[in-house]
Amino acid sequence: MNINHRVHNSINAINQAVKLLSREGFIIIGFYHDSQSKPTVEIDYAPKCNTYITIGQAIYYRHEGYYRFGQFELEGCRIIWKERNIRRLL
Repeated sequence: MNINHRVHNSINAINQAVKLLSREGFIIIGFYHDSQSKPTVEIDYAPKCNTYITIGQAIYYRHEGYYRFGQFELEGCRIIWKERNIRRLL
């Protein structure tokens, strides 16, 4: 598969993911793509992210200072968010 075809497929995947996320009420912050990794869509933290963590659809993949970063997959895209980790403030 040539690079143009991969980019075209990634753009379509991002478009589908953004549509589904918007229907779920998520706010889209941005998206990233390069030819080496999955397309990534960044969303604003929402309480629904906790639900995805609880049911095992999402994971926290990084803790940095007072923040933690979560992710899940949708339509072949990596969906990520950043949230303040209140427990680290105590």
